[in-house]
Amino acid sequence: MRISTSMLYDLGVSSINTQMAQLLKTQQQVATGRRILAPADDPVGAATALENEKSLGVVNQYVSNIGSARSSLSLEETVLANVGQVLQNARQDVVNGGNPTLSAANKTALATSLRSAYDQLLSLANSRDGQGNYMFSGFKTGTQPFTQSSGAGVYAGDQGQNKLQISASRQIPITDSGQDVFKPGVAGSDPFATIETFITALNSGTVTSSDLTTALNGIDSAMNNVLRVRSAVGTRQNELDSTEITNQDSATQYQSLISQLRDVDYTKAISDLTRQQTGLQAAQKSFTTVQGLSLFNYLR
Repeated sequence: MRISTSMLYDLGVSSINTQMAQLLKTQQQVATGRRILAPADDPVGAATALENEKSLGVVNQYVSNIGSARSSLSLEETVLANVGQVLQNARQDVVNGGNPTLSAANKTALATSLRSAYDQLLSLANSRDGQGNYMFSGFKTGTQPFTQSSGAGVYAGDQGQNKLQISASRQIPITDSGQDVFKPGVAGSDPFATIETFITALNSGTVTSSDLTTALNGIDSAMNNVLRVRSAVGTRQNELDSTEITNQDSATQYQSLISQLRDVDYTKAISDLTRQQTGLQAAQKSFTTVQGLSLFNYLR
């Protein structure tokens, strides 16, 4: 087959363009750090990397949820600790109120102190989180959970627990309902009713041993209940720590797999770049030489 001058030219240009395209691709790989610049470069690898990126995104969301859950539980634990302290102070006032030698003025002072404890307890029961939601309203986070009616605490929330997904198989409660924490309306366990009843006894001027025993038992029951809830909160906080470690390990594995599939091998890429540059230079020089081999150059 005879090779025409135009055919030689076209072949030369095509070879140079091909090598320039290869060189440009390698340069882009080195510049971006990516082996796969487009799905067509490695369809299977690109699809696998995409699936791993989706999985990584889910795990990262779990990690973010853990941070939010930790913040919510930490705030609840602080509030519950304050509730326990208020109840402890109220208990001491009740013990003092059982002293039969107290004067009327002393009883009035104790009643005032217990009223303050009641108000503090009511305020804590109506605590809000950083977003302005009521902490102890269950699912009804926009509804104030507790109001005072005839001395007793009246609960307006529900018994729901708000939860966050922290792993594929686990939703963790980040709140506790006011019904569970404060037991409003539960005889012998409602701290509001217990304190109010003892205040009434003090104001009447006569505190009986039955009044004292009932008040102490009621406050002790309330304190034990708060400790129970605090213990549950602590258990959840520990679970967050262990689950976070698991999620972080999973995230590291996904990142490693994505890197193996997608990232460029710099040693190989730079070697390829050097080889391709040399090849392109040789092709350009060869093309220049071939251009000068026209038959007319020898017919002058």
